[in-house]
Amino acid sequence: MSSNTNKSPPEATPSTREMHLLISSGGSRAILAGAGVVLACHHAGITNWKSIGGISGGSLPTAFTASGMDAKTAVATALDVDFASLLTRRGGMLKILFASLMQRRYEKTRPRFGVLSSEKLGGFIEGKVAIWPSKYWTMACVGDDQLIFTKTGVHLRQADGTYRLLATEAGPLGAAIRGSCAVPGIIDAVPLEAAGEKYWLHDGALSKENRTPVSVPERFYGARPHDIIVCDVGDGDADSKWSRIKLRWWKVICGELCLPPHEPEPLSNDDGYIMIQPTEFNFSSLQFTLTRDQKWQAVMSGYMGAVPSLKAAGLLTGDRLAVAERLVEEFQDMVAYCKQSRARPGLLSTRTEALLTSAGLW
Repeated sequence: MSSNTNKSPPEATPSTREMHLLISSGGSRAILAGAGVVLACHHAGITNWKSIGGISGGSLPTAFTASGMDAKTAVATALDVDFASLLTRRGGMLKILFASLMQRRYEKTRPRFGVLSSEKLGGFIEGKVAIWPSKYWTMACVGDDQLIFTKTGVHLRQADGTYRLLATEAGPLGAAIRGSCAVPGIIDAVPLEAAGEKYWLHDGALSKENRTPVSVPERFYGARPHDIIVCDVGDGDADSKWSRIKLRWWKVICGELCLPPHEPEPLSNDDGYIMIQPTEFNFSSLQFTLTRDQKWQAVMSGYMGAVPSLKAAGLLTGDRLAVAERLVEEFQDMVAYCKQSRARPGLLSTRTEALLTSAGLW
């Protein structure tokens, strides 16, 4: 008998343990905070991804990462792109404001056209990611059904839980991501033909699973809850004072049609998932014109939210943990200083980049 017969197998480390990453919906906040989560996972040494995916805004940083883009480049891409330039306006600001006010109603009525079109977004994505990444997935909604896109096919999950295979090859990446980002009445729905039928794709967050459809990595990639890192940007817009005032007025004007649909309780650590909740944002998810300082704060909100969650899961330890906690503390001090001193625009960005450079992350 070998002397090693009774030895336990070596414990998996962050670099060898197979993990899954899911980044939720949340518009520009999900794009930026999601990039920050990717940076934190890179810092922790998590490299063995079995699946990487997300919906709506979360579909962008996950597509970049799944394509092999390194964490620094993924963050730089999110920082450098002008989100507003990827959407084409169809009308003036009053029309856009009205559509924003009507957003909850449009989530129920699902109009095919909005006040913004996203063709440029599709071109941007396909310019960065040439082919469908092997581990990548995203999802859009068709009525009450889900249309799930993976490298190996396009799948329809119907409201009753049954599945239909519509195609055995990956769908068009740009169209899939555009469809997942198509907020009803705000951003145009995206037409897609599959299995001889035409589908109109809307925001992936409109399914019964809401912002975090963990059923996708569980069904298609065999994921177990404790191996799924979930970044849930949340629905902070709905909790803001302005949103509460807006909802109160529109309930008077259009009644039940303007009430938000029932949303399931968000996932939590109690469900077994590794939950990351980014820290505070200072802009809404549908705000696309942002300063570089605002963008860096959003990126770091994802990084700072990830550090305690990865620590609790045993995925961020030792010297890497010590460095990460130092970065969090020093960044918080920088934000406080910039607020108190009313620092010039750009100072926070410059100091954040210097801070990350000191840790080899920038």
